[in-house]
Amino acid sequence: MDKQDLTEIIKPKQKSPSKIVTKSRIFLFVILFIILAVLFFTNAFFTSRFSEVIKRQGEYNLTKNTVNILNELQKHSIMPQLLVNDQEIKKSLISADFSSLSDKFSLLLNDASIASISLLDKSEKLVAFSSKENFKRKVSYQRFTKNTDSPIETVLNVFRKDVNEFGFFYSRLIENQSEFLGMILVEVDLQKFEQAWVKNRETIIITDSDGIIILSTEPSWKGLTEEQAFQIKRPKNTLMRAYNATAEWTNLKEIDKSPYKQAAIRSDGEIALLNWNISSFTNYSKVREKVNIILAFEILILLFLIVFSLYLLNRKNIVRLNLFEEETFQLKELNKRLREEIKQRKRIEKNLLAVEQTLEQHSKLAALGEMSAAISHELNQPLAAMKTYLAGASLLLKRNRPNETDTALMRIDDLIHRMGGITKQLKSFARKNTESFVPINFNEAFLSAIAIMEPQLKQTKVKIETFIEPEPIIIMADQQRLEQVIINLLRNALDAVMEVEEPEIKMSLYKDESAIFLIKDNGNGISDLETIFEPFQTTKDLGKGLGLGLTISSNIISELGGILRGKNLSPNGAEFKITLPLFDPSKITIRATENSNPGIES
Repeated sequence: MDKQDLTEIIKPKQKSPSKIVTKSRIFLFVILFIILAVLFFTNAFFTSRFSEVIKRQGEYNLTKNTVNILNELQKHSIMPQLLVNDQEIKKSLISADFSSLSDKFSLLLNDASIASISLLDKSEKLVAFSSKENFKRKVSYQRFTKNTDSPIETVLNVFRKDVNEFGFFYSRLIENQSEFLGMILVEVDLQKFEQAWVKNRETIIITDSDGIIILSTEPSWKGLTEEQAFQIKRPKNTLMRAYNATAEWTNLKEIDKSPYKQAAIRSDGEIALLNWNISSFTNYSKVREKVNIILAFEILILLFLIVFSLYLLNRKNIVRLNLFEEETFQLKELNKRLREEIKQRKRIEKNLLAVEQTLEQHSKLAALGEMSAAISHELNQPLAAMKTYLAGASLLLKRNRPNETDTALMRIDDLIHRMGGITKQLKSFARKNTESFVPINFNEAFLSAIAIMEPQLKQTKVKIETFIEPEPIIIMADQQRLEQVIINLLRNALDAVMEVEEPEIKMSLYKDESAIFLIKDNGNGISDLETIFEPFQTTKDLGKGLGLGLTISSNIISELGGILRGKNLSPNGAEFKITLPLFDPSKITIRATENSNPGIES
């Protein structure tokens, strides 16, 4: 049973509690999104519908108010004409006796339901009036006759009585047989419409031809332009601020900013005969009140659906959790057996590793057995030479020739170093490796492997060509194990060219993005490329090999983080290529071993 099988066994069939909770949260988020979407579209739809209704109602009210103002003005436009033909008034102007006119004007005021009546003589003096408060500043004929070309016509004038107060006067000149006597002024009460608008909770302004507000539900706006009026700020209470924040939801083209900085629906019209403009502002709260009722009802329905959905989801989750707990209990018993099986597998893997290391060591010893005869011959040669040099040195000492004696001793020392190098390499190659990987020079490892194989190579007729890049090639490895791989490949190449008339082996070591070692021969090639790295696969005669050399070499290169590949060459021969990563100082860490000695770990 492998690790994948174990994973499949302990994997629960039911969803875990965390997954159930996650699914519940996703469900709640989806429900919340749907609710917000429904509320958003509902608000937008009904806001648009009710805004359109209210706008039409505002346009209707605007038309009605326009007609009422025109009717009021037209009803009282005949009064100045009647008064200028009154003989009593003319006689009073001629005689300059105005004692009875004020009482007469007061009676007419009550009967005709007009605001006031005033009389000016030809010197522009106010001589008779129903209310003197109408004129707090000088009155001139020019002021009331500038809007007409005919002085005998009845003219409607807007007279500014105070800072925030206007009067609406019909004026007409009084003449007697082409003699100018004075002017009659009849004031029409339009302020009563302002009071009616306020009671109806409407915000209305009327501007004259110059854009000045002459009638308004807000007294402070009179005498100002519309832009100036809308800049007047009034304190807002908590309810109004909350309302304003709610009103900011909407984004309708029909919505303008009112003087209170509230959302309002605006309607505009024109009093054509007077060249006046009238505008009404319907508070947006009327729309919001209707929309909010619908939204509240909709929210209640959605909340009921949410509660019901959560109830069903909770029941489903409880069933799943019960199943999960039951599975968990069963898995506890299964995990006990799995832990025992895992321990057994670890022991088997440990034993297999020990067997692999043993086979690797046996491979080394086999190579040493083959090289022993050649190495013995190689050691005999320096020993015989040393015997000759010693005899010569003794003879030279007797003849008192010290300089030549030193030369002979130096040659003997060189031979001893050579013999020591051969035995050192042989000893290190035979020793079982237990060290960690360290940065090594690939060039030195290659030369050391050639030195070990040199005695065996001298006994053959194989042509050896080598190329080594002069620059050091540093890699993370174990030098003895890397030497073993090179020796195994070189031995296989020697075996492959044994039956070739002109045997030849080429070896090269260089670096590109990686360290690369190539060994080529002109033998008969590889018969089965797919199985060359499998254990016990060999082309040698029975008793000459176990078929483990390439397997061990491939495993060593894999442990070093590299790749060992083989291929056939054309027309004959084979090539083996080792690719190893170059040493990168940034990818190693310093650690302490069990004996508190520093080591390097890749």
